[in-house]
Amino acid sequence: MQKRRIFINAFMSVLQIILVGGVLFFLYKFLLKTIGVEQFGIWSLVLSTTSVIQAANLGLSGSVVKFVAKYVARNELDNVSGVIQTTAISLAVVIGVLLIAGYPLLKIILRYIVPQNSIQLALAILPYAMVSIWLSVITGVFQSGIDGFQKIYIRNILLITGSVFYAILCFLTAPRYGLFGLAYSQVINQGALFIGSWFLLRKILPILPLIPIQWNKTIFIETINYGINFQVMSIASLFIAPVTKALISKFGTLSMVGYYELSLRMIQQVSELVLSANRVLVPAIADLQEKNPEKIRSIYLTNYNLLFYLALPIHTLLIIGAPFISQIWIGHYEKQFIIFTILLSAGYFISTLCTPSIISYLGIGILRWLVIATLSVALFNFLFGIILGVLFGVYGVIVGWILSLLIAGAIIFLSYHKIYKIPYKNLLPKDSRILLFLCLFMLIFALPIQLNLQSFNNFNTNLCILVLSLLILTIPFYFHPMRKRLVEWLKESALKKLI
Repeated sequence: MQKRRIFINAFMSVLQIILVGGVLFFLYKFLLKTIGVEQFGIWSLVLSTTSVIQAANLGLSGSVVKFVAKYVARNELDNVSGVIQTTAISLAVVIGVLLIAGYPLLKIILRYIVPQNSIQLALAILPYAMVSIWLSVITGVFQSGIDGFQKIYIRNILLITGSVFYAILCFLTAPRYGLFGLAYSQVINQGALFIGSWFLLRKILPILPLIPIQWNKTIFIETINYGINFQVMSIASLFIAPVTKALISKFGTLSMVGYYELSLRMIQQVSELVLSANRVLVPAIADLQEKNPEKIRSIYLTNYNLLFYLALPIHTLLIIGAPFISQIWIGHYEKQFIIFTILLSAGYFISTLCTPSIISYLGIGILRWLVIATLSVALFNFLFGIILGVLFGVYGVIVGWILSLLIAGAIIFLSYHKIYKIPYKNLLPKDSRILLFLCLFMLIFALPIQLNLQSFNNFNTNLCILVLSLLILTIPFYFHPMRKRLVEWLKESALKKLI
């Protein structure tokens, strides 16, 4: 039953990423033509800056999955209800007060990082971004509650529906209201997700009241004690994206912020395709920690090998296909988008490989090394971003971010492998070495050709290189032992469904 639940959650997570990714592809293509890349960059910058307020979430949002899963495993549903309501009420008050109090400071920050000719527009949409952030924080609590019940497929259905609804709203409002249409759509969509998430959570846990009214001091103290580490991580991690975008705006232009946002969203969506199936293991590991903790090590090794097998060719093809994607999505070769994609793909590959360790740490509740790693990313991203930004401009900022990820990844890997006495040679899985060699070979072969200015705008050349790379990488991918294991898991799950 546990394996089947994990499979269903993983399958729906992957499906959600594919469908949402498809919706975002057409939506962003539409927005580029409708409002332009500069206004899209303004919205990205304002929303990212406002999201810093989430750093004051007391670490509670990260505690919900852990404690809901814990109390569900113990069949203590009253405590489950108390965790959800207490967290939602606490965050609604704290984030709401801080958004109102921080409004003048946010205006000052935007005046510093947004060009003078666009500042009035940025300030005009700031209130909409603030309302959207407030709604998303509380909605996140409800959705974390759903995750804690290991019913992640329900949240995925919500996210699919929400992305389609958001796209429809943008298609209707952006042509008429421009950037304000994007802001209106964001608030309306977040409001719909807020209501829908609470409604579905009450279906899972009927003892929840119509409106969250129960605030439990004991539960608040318990969750906030666990959430202190989450709080530190939240403060650190929430500054990473705004700092990076602010530095891009400072050393570059709003157009660069817009192209960076496009590349970032694309790579995040593709990375989520790999990672989302793994996130279902957080509540599952929390459950194992209560019942069968000795299995956690084997789950980590299997999870890491699976991610290495999937992420390596996917990020390789993203890098090789960057010029082709630019021509299809943006409508022309865009050098900034392509270089952003190459750099971000390398960074997200590193981040992806850290995920199994992170998931295990979260599931068992040991967060010290995650806190150190997250603080390292935030600190070095800022320092490297400024230093390399001054020396090399916008692309130096992204390289600084990648270097900070390398340092954080080393902290997570070394600590986890030492604690669980896992040989470091497992970081390069034996079964994936041929695949790694061919991925490196294709990158060395393809990038010099694609970085030739004459072939940048050659659609056929870029397409041929991408198809050739896909064909070559398909061979080791198909004969990889992990593929056989995936097929066996799928057959086993399908058989259980029939039975």
